[in-house]
Amino acid sequence: MEQPTYGIVGRGRVAIHLARYLDLESRPYLRWHRGMPCAPADILVDAAIVLLAISDDALEPFLAENPQLRQKSLVHFSGSRTLDGATGLHPLMTFGPEPYELETYQSIPFVSERGGKTFGDIFPGFLNPGFEIDPGQKPLYHALCVMAGNFPTLLWAKVFGDFEQGLGLPHDVLRPYLERTLENTFESGGKALTGPLARGDAGTVRRNLEALGEDSYAAVYRAFARSHGMQEI
Repeated sequence: MEQPTYGIVGRGRVAIHLARYLDLESRPYLRWHRGMPCAPADILVDAAIVLLAISDDALEPFLAENPQLRQKSLVHFSGSRTLDGATGLHPLMTFGPEPYELETYQSIPFVSERGGKTFGDIFPGFLNPGFEIDPGQKPLYHALCVMAGNFPTLLWAKVFGDFEQGLGLPHDVLRPYLERTLENTFESGGKALTGPLARGDAGTVRRNLEALGEDSYAAVYRAFARSHGMQEI
Protein backbone atom coordinates (compact mmCIF):
# COMPACT_ATOMS: atom_id res chain seq x y z
CA MET A 1 0.00 0.00 0.00
CA GLU A 2 1.42 3.37 -1.01
CA GLN A 3 1.75 5.62 2.00
CA PRO A 4 0.84 9.31 1.80
CA THR A 5 3.30 11.99 2.82
CA TYR A 6 1.95 13.97 5.75
CA GLY A 7 2.50 17.60 6.58
CA ILE A 8 2.45 18.66 10.23
CA VAL A 9 1.61 22.26 11.08
CA GLY A 10 2.56 23.37 14.60
CA ARG A 11 5.16 22.78 17.26
CA GLY A 12 3.10 22.17 20.38
CA ARG A 13 2.62 18.88 22.16
CA VAL A 14 0.15 17.39 19.69
CA ALA A 15 2.49 18.20 16.80
CA ILE A 16 5.46 16.72 18.65
CA HIS A 17 3.61 13.51 19.47
CA LEU A 18 2.24 13.17 15.94
CA ALA A 19 5.76 13.47 14.55
CA ARG A 20 7.01 10.89 17.02
CA TYR A 21 4.21 8.48 16.09
CA LEU A 22 4.93 8.88 12.38
CA ASP A 23 8.62 8.31 13.05
CA LEU A 24 7.88 5.10 14.92
CA GLU A 25 5.62 3.94 12.08
CA SER A 26 8.26 4.91 9.48
CA ARG A 27 5.81 7.17 7.65
CA PRO A 28 7.06 10.14 5.62
CA TYR A 29 6.18 13.63 6.78
CA LEU A 30 7.15 17.29 6.51
CA ARG A 31 6.89 19.91 9.25
CA TRP A 32 6.15 23.62 9.35
CA HIS A 33 5.66 26.04 12.25
CA ARG A 34 5.58 29.81 12.65
CA GLY A 35 9.20 29.95 13.69
CA MET A 36 10.28 29.01 10.17
CA PRO A 37 11.01 31.70 7.56
CA CYS A 38 9.30 29.92 4.65
CA ALA A 39 5.60 29.88 3.88
CA PRO A 40 3.70 26.71 4.79
CA ALA A 41 2.82 25.96 1.18
CA ASP A 42 6.52 26.01 0.25
CA ILE A 43 7.49 23.52 2.94
CA LEU A 44 4.42 21.29 2.58
CA VAL A 45 4.28 21.25 -1.20
CA ASP A 46 4.73 17.46 -1.38
CA ALA A 47 2.38 16.64 1.48
CA ALA A 48 -0.86 14.96 0.44
CA ILE A 49 -2.43 15.23 3.92
CA VAL A 50 -1.85 18.26 6.16
CA LEU A 51 -2.30 17.76 9.90
CA LEU A 52 -3.28 21.04 11.55
CA ALA A 53 -1.88 20.51 15.05
CA ILE A 54 -2.58 24.07 16.18
CA SER A 55 -4.98 25.65 18.66
CA ASP A 56 -8.69 25.75 17.94
CA ASP A 57 -8.75 29.54 17.65
CA ALA A 58 -5.89 29.50 15.15
CA LEU A 59 -7.46 27.09 12.67
CA GLU A 60 -9.64 29.39 10.58
CA PRO A 61 -7.18 32.35 10.59
CA PHE A 62 -4.36 30.03 9.54
CA LEU A 63 -6.32 28.67 6.57
CA ALA A 64 -7.45 32.18 5.63
CA GLU A 65 -3.75 33.19 5.50
CA ASN A 66 -2.80 30.05 3.56
CA PRO A 67 -5.65 29.25 1.13
CA GLN A 68 -3.29 27.16 -1.05
CA LEU A 69 -3.42 24.43 1.57
CA ARG A 70 -7.13 23.89 0.90
CA GLN A 71 -6.09 21.98 -2.22
CA LYS A 72 -4.80 19.26 0.08
CA SER A 73 -6.58 16.87 2.42
CA LEU A 74 -6.80 18.79 5.71
CA VAL A 75 -7.13 17.30 9.19
CA HIS A 76 -7.63 19.11 12.50
CA PHE A 77 -7.64 17.70 16.02
CA SER A 78 -10.16 19.90 17.82
CA GLY A 79 -12.50 17.98 20.07
CA SER A 80 -15.11 20.74 20.17
CA ARG A 81 -15.15 22.37 16.74
CA THR A 82 -15.94 21.53 13.16
CA LEU A 83 -14.07 23.14 10.27
CA ASP A 84 -15.37 23.41 6.72
CA GLY A 85 -13.19 21.51 4.30
CA ALA A 86 -11.24 19.65 6.99
CA THR A 87 -11.59 16.28 8.67
CA GLY A 88 -11.91 16.35 12.45
CA LEU A 89 -9.99 13.61 14.29
CA HIS A 90 -9.80 14.02 18.05
CA PRO A 91 -7.26 11.87 19.91
CA LEU A 92 -8.81 10.70 23.16
CA MET A 93 -5.55 11.02 25.07
CA THR A 94 -3.55 13.44 27.17
CA PHE A 95 -0.13 14.37 25.80
CA GLY A 96 2.72 14.97 28.21
CA PRO A 97 6.08 16.65 27.59
CA GLU A 98 7.88 13.36 26.84
CA PRO A 99 7.25 11.10 23.81
CA TYR A 100 5.43 7.80 24.27
CA GLU A 101 6.17 4.25 23.16
CA LEU A 102 4.68 2.90 19.94
CA GLU A 103 2.19 0.70 21.82
CA THR A 104 0.82 3.73 23.64
CA TYR A 105 0.32 5.66 20.42
CA GLN A 106 -1.36 2.66 18.79
CA SER A 107 -3.82 2.37 21.68
CA ILE A 108 -5.12 5.96 21.36
CA PRO A 109 -8.77 6.08 20.22
CA PHE A 110 -9.55 8.73 17.60
CA VAL A 111 -13.04 10.20 17.37
CA SER A 112 -14.13 11.49 13.97
CA GLU A 113 -17.20 13.31 12.69
CA ARG A 114 -19.89 11.02 11.36
CA GLY A 115 -20.39 11.50 7.62
CA GLY A 116 -16.79 12.55 6.99
CA LYS A 117 -13.51 10.73 6.58
CA THR A 118 -12.55 8.24 9.26
CA PHE A 119 -9.26 7.65 11.04
CA GLY A 120 -8.57 4.73 8.70
CA ASP A 121 -9.04 6.98 5.67
CA ILE A 122 -6.43 9.43 6.94
CA PHE A 123 -4.01 6.95 8.47
CA PRO A 124 -4.28 3.74 6.43
CA GLY A 125 -2.60 0.78 8.06
CA PHE A 126 -2.52 2.27 11.57
CA LEU A 127 -3.92 0.13 14.39
CA ASN A 128 -5.74 2.79 16.43
CA PRO A 129 -9.42 2.24 17.27
CA GLY A 130 -11.70 4.75 15.58
CA PHE A 131 -15.14 5.98 16.61
CA GLU A 132 -17.65 8.43 15.15
CA ILE A 133 -20.04 10.97 16.64
CA ASP A 134 -22.38 13.49 15.05
CA PRO A 135 -20.70 16.87 14.49
CA GLY A 136 -23.33 18.55 16.66
CA GLN A 137 -22.30 16.37 19.61
CA LYS A 138 -18.72 17.61 19.64
CA PRO A 139 -19.16 20.46 22.17
CA LEU A 140 -20.69 18.06 24.71
CA TYR A 141 -18.13 15.38 23.92
CA HIS A 142 -15.29 17.81 24.51
CA ALA A 143 -16.81 19.18 27.71
CA LEU A 144 -16.92 15.63 29.07
CA CYS A 145 -13.32 15.01 28.00
CA VAL A 146 -12.19 18.17 29.80
CA MET A 147 -14.04 17.10 32.94
CA ALA A 148 -12.53 13.61 32.85
CA GLY A 149 -9.00 14.59 31.93
CA ASN A 150 -8.52 17.80 33.89
CA PHE A 151 -10.77 17.94 36.94
CA PRO A 152 -9.25 14.83 38.60
CA THR A 153 -5.78 16.23 37.92
CA LEU A 154 -6.65 19.48 39.68
CA LEU A 155 -8.18 17.62 42.61
CA TRP A 156 -5.22 15.30 43.04
CA ALA A 157 -2.71 18.13 42.67
CA LYS A 158 -4.59 19.99 45.42
CA VAL A 159 -4.52 16.93 47.69
CA PHE A 160 -0.85 16.21 46.93
CA GLY A 161 0.10 19.76 47.87
CA ASP A 162 -1.91 19.79 51.10
CA PHE A 163 -0.61 16.38 52.14
CA GLU A 164 2.96 17.59 51.79
CA GLN A 165 2.66 21.19 52.96
CA GLY A 166 -0.18 20.94 55.46
CA LEU A 167 0.18 17.42 56.87
CA GLY A 168 3.85 16.65 56.30
CA LEU A 169 3.02 13.45 54.42
CA PRO A 170 4.67 12.45 51.13
CA HIS A 171 2.19 12.64 48.27
CA ASP A 172 3.31 9.22 47.01
CA VAL A 173 1.56 7.67 50.01
CA LEU A 174 -1.66 8.30 48.04
CA ARG A 175 -0.59 6.16 45.06
CA PRO A 176 -2.36 2.91 46.11
CA TYR A 177 -5.51 4.88 46.94
CA LEU A 178 -5.51 6.70 43.60
CA GLU A 179 -4.75 3.57 41.56
CA ARG A 180 -7.43 1.51 43.31
CA THR A 181 -9.98 4.31 42.94
CA LEU A 182 -9.34 4.37 39.20
CA GLU A 183 -9.55 0.57 38.89
CA ASN A 184 -12.75 0.40 40.93
CA THR A 185 -14.32 3.15 38.84
CA PHE A 186 -13.55 1.34 35.60
CA GLU A 187 -14.90 -1.90 37.01
CA SER A 188 -18.03 -0.57 38.74
CA GLY A 189 -18.70 2.98 37.55
CA GLY A 190 -20.66 5.03 40.06
CA LYS A 191 -20.99 2.04 42.40
CA ALA A 192 -17.30 2.50 43.22
CA LEU A 193 -18.14 5.64 45.19
CA THR A 194 -17.38 5.27 48.90
CA GLY A 195 -17.25 7.46 51.99
CA PRO A 196 -19.78 10.00 53.28
CA LEU A 197 -21.22 10.85 49.84
CA ALA A 198 -22.06 7.20 49.19
CA ARG A 199 -23.55 6.81 52.69
CA GLY A 200 -25.44 10.11 52.64
CA ASP A 201 -23.59 11.02 55.83
CA ALA A 202 -24.42 14.72 56.03
CA GLY A 203 -22.79 15.14 59.44
CA THR A 204 -19.39 13.99 58.20
CA VAL A 205 -19.70 16.13 55.08
CA ARG A 206 -20.41 19.20 57.22
CA ARG A 207 -17.37 18.49 59.38
CA ASN A 208 -15.24 18.09 56.26
CA LEU A 209 -16.46 21.44 55.00
CA GLU A 210 -15.72 23.08 58.35
CA ALA A 211 -12.18 21.70 58.21
CA LEU A 212 -11.69 23.14 54.73
CA GLY A 213 -12.89 26.54 55.98
CA GLU A 214 -12.23 29.31 53.46
CA ASP A 215 -10.32 27.03 51.08
CA SER A 216 -11.68 27.52 47.57
CA TYR A 217 -12.00 23.74 47.24
CA ALA A 218 -14.71 23.78 49.89
CA ALA A 219 -17.04 25.02 47.16
CA VAL A 220 -15.91 22.13 44.94
CA TYR A 221 -16.61 19.63 47.72
CA ARG A 222 -20.04 21.18 48.33
CA ALA A 223 -20.88 21.08 44.60
CA PHE A 224 -20.04 17.37 44.41
CA ALA A 225 -22.11 16.65 47.51
CA ARG A 226 -25.10 18.49 46.09
CA SER A 227 -24.73 16.80 42.70
CA HIS A 228 -25.04 13.51 44.58
CA GLY A 229 -28.33 14.54 46.13
CA MET A 230 -27.22 16.18 49.37
CA GLN A 231 -29.03 19.43 48.72
CA GLU A 232 -29.11 20.42 52.41
CA ILE A 233 -25.32 20.88 52.48
